[in-house]
Amino acid sequence: MSTSLKGKTAIITGAGRGIGKAIAAHLVAQGAKVAIIDIDSATAADTAAELGGYSVAADLTDPASVQQAIDDASHQLGGLDIFVNNAGVCNPGELLSGDIDLWDKQFAVNTRAAYLCSVAAARKMIAHENRGSIVIITSNCASKPRLDLAAYCASKAATQMMAQCLALEVAGHGVRVNTVNPGSCETEMQREQWARLGVGPERQIEGDLSAFRTGIPLGRLAQPQDIANTVAFLASDATSFVTGQSWYIDGGQTI
Repeated sequence: MSTSLKGKTAIITGAGRGIGKAIAAHLVAQGAKVAIIDIDSATAADTAAELGGYSVAADLTDPASVQQAIDDASHQLGGLDIFVNNAGVCNPGELLSGDIDLWDKQFAVNTRAAYLCSVAAARKMIAHENRGSIVIITSNCASKPRLDLAAYCASKAATQMMAQCLALEVAGHGVRVNTVNPGSCETEMQREQWARLGVGPERQIEGDLSAFRTGIPLGRLAQPQDIANTVAFLASDATSFVTGQSWYIDGGQTI
């Protein structure tokens, strides 16, 4: 079964930088046409121009904005075969001393927006009788607790369950839904998190017993391309009988 995406159309959220940008670039390299939806119109436009794709600015937590963005992006592409929900935020903080606004923001972007975008994309695929593929980027934190990341872990866990429920709902229409669960990945967002916590990559790679954190058996951080490779595979016909699954791309960190 081919892994080529030639002739396919794809929408990726939050693809102005980092993992999302790597995913968009790899889908283009595999033959797909792409559109990027992002709240940051400038970075989205730059990435789209670089890849020969399209960009749409949207607030992904707002239902009307999401629907308009999916409509506009799919119209520009001439259809929708692949949808990748990548947009997300991470704001470290303890539960006992945490800020409720930070909790709400992470659920708004990581869970609410993922729900709104994925459902809108699924409806679009079903309306056009496309046997499409939806890939939702969550995290290995969806199944493993982390100190200082309670809101992030909880929001990603909720999103993972939402994705599995959506997979059941749309299976009869031939639409597949899977999640990709990265571990610690070398991105700008990860570096910003290290700076806030006052730690470095060694904590992820080697582990930290004081934080009940295991290391990475393969001995390195994930790279955005590692995530992009898996997304492209799940978007292709090679995985036409795979749905409702969670793919952990973390070098063995969750073993």
